[in-house]
Amino acid sequence: MDFLTALGQLRDPMNWVLYAPPAVLVLALSSLLAGWLKLKKGIRTNYTRKVFHIMNFTYAAIIYLVGSTVAVVIYGGFGLGAMVVCYLLKDGNILLEGIAREQDEPHRRLYVIVPFAATAIAGILDNSFFTRFAVVGYLVSGWGDAAGEPVGVRWGKHRYNVPSMAGVKCTRSVEGSLGVFVTSVMGAFIALQISRVPVLPSIPIALAAAGVATLVEAFSSHGLDNFTVQMSATITAAAVAMAGGL
Repeated sequence: MDFLTALGQLRDPMNWVLYAPPAVLVLALSSLLAGWLKLKKGIRTNYTRKVFHIMNFTYAAIIYLVGSTVAVVIYGGFGLGAMVVCYLLKDGNILLEGIAREQDEPHRRLYVIVPFAATAIAGILDNSFFTRFAVVGYLVSGWGDAAGEPVGVRWGKHRYNVPSMAGVKCTRSVEGSLGVFVTSVMGAFIALQISRVPVLPSIPIALAAAGVATLVEAFSSHGLDNFTVQMSATITAAAVAMAGGL
């Protein structure tokens, strides 16, 4: 189902009954869990933010499998609303603190809402033009991109500067990029099974999608990599699959 078809199906109230409550629940639980880990357990935001990241991208892949694009559109709409709410919250609020990084000051709220908006735009484009492989972008961005920051924080030795919005200083590491690649391969392979691609062809497609996404992530502007990684993974998977006659 492409994006325009999904928009038409939003008029069906049954879709809202089925998909709105779990979307709100997942967004609330993931925000609360990330905030609890930060405020109560003292875990760094670099890690708690990725708990939120992984839970929500994984949910997008699951709900896509269950309810196709219309379910993802409903979820994305609630997600954007949730990020606007977080943007307006005061410092110290549990819903904000688990996903707003201190190193993004004085623009930490900007780096809450922009990545989610970037994710939504990439999701719209992927579902409009590469519908079958959109889920590859979900899991590569959700798992692979999520792995880069905590791996880099923990083991990153070889660091390099990357561009960012609003002048916030940002670095990434070779070790973090390796984490992106390894996790992206796994995410892409699982996504290809969701897309009903045979197992053996899925291996080179997953490697290609992960490789391109890793290179793109390494040089993407801080805050916009949810867009660039998601798009590059989906486009690469679609192109390699098409070249292989799939």
